[in-house]
Amino acid sequence: MPFTNIELARQALAPVSRQAAAEGIVLLENIDNTLPLHTGSRVSLFGRCQIDTVRSGTGSGGAVNVPYSVNALEGLNSHPSIEVNQELVSIYQNWLEQHPFDDGGGGWAAEPWFQQEMPLDIETIERASQQSDHALVFIGRTAGEDQDNADEAGSYRLTDIEHQMLCQVCEQFSSVIVILNVTNIVDMSWMDTVTKPESIKAVLYSWAAGIEGGHALADVLSGDLSPSGKLADTIAYELSDYPSHANFGNKDKNLYQEDIYLGYRYFATFKPEAVATRLEKV
Repeated sequence: MPFTNIELARQALAPVSRQAAAEGIVLLENIDNTLPLHTGSRVSLFGRCQIDTVRSGTGSGGAVNVPYSVNALEGLNSHPSIEVNQELVSIYQNWLEQHPFDDGGGGWAAEPWFQQEMPLDIETIERASQQSDHALVFIGRTAGEDQDNADEAGSYRLTDIEHQMLCQVCEQFSSVIVILNVTNIVDMSWMDTVTKPESIKAVLYSWAAGIEGGHALADVLSGDLSPSGKLADTIAYELSDYPSHANFGNKDKNLYQEDIYLGYRYFATFKPEAVATRLEKV
């Protein structure tokens, strides 16, 4: 049976989507040349967004129907040079059966900013560390049209259980790679507040990368493609450091007092000390 024009177009666009997703990944930190992973590297995946990978934001973009979506786990499992700790994957899969994805009821922009994270115990993490060379910790967020971010835990900030997950993993692993599967910049202060922050060897924004996001992430972690993405916004130490902060959030009106001093222009001119320079060097 011949393919329809739509199916032919989809097949042609898939590799383009994969390449765009990979090239859009931003590498914020890479200590000791941890990335790319060496061939045969054994990795343990933490965070439910390895499976419930965020592919888009809310609103019109999130409402697009797609024939499939490759999550991070599928992408890493299918890559020949990466070995995934399947025992830990099974633990997450079993937990997710009892704690399914929350779509907020399926309405317009009803999906919450974050999904409830699986609590971890030390024995599980210790066992994973004995079986793996690296830990990959996933933090997931969505936001967008009719679901703007807020200065809250689970949105701009980490939840307590997410911060605890990072602390627990950093205590047991000497090489931790943090993957931010998000739709915008989030608070980065956890890089200094987690237990044993020196365990964090690499941090990257994989964003909400569409239908081929899982394959694209594997392409970058393995070194098949370069994470050539650059930040579209400045990472400041505090949300209040941004010039729009004073006027943000009014549902009736907004005052654009920044004039031309948006983004880097504001920080370079008035507040260079507010920029998290450690994360702006890549």
